[in-house]
Amino acid sequence: MKYFTDSPLEREMMRPPAGRVKPDPPPAISKGHPCFGCKRWGESSCVLPCYRGVERMPPR
Repeated sequence: MKYFTDSPLEREMMRPPAGRVKPDPPPAISKGHPCFGCKRWGESSCVLPCYRGVERMPPR
């Protein structure tokens, strides 16, 4: 195959993309942490105050 330029970047762009690497699991947390036992621990959507601390929805 012929290339348009002599640039090594052109050959790099012609290669298929490499597969994504799975991120490492989050580190273990202590039992005293508010997120201990939560299934969402380590997700980007995990925020405090946690949904587990809410017992019921407040009235409108």
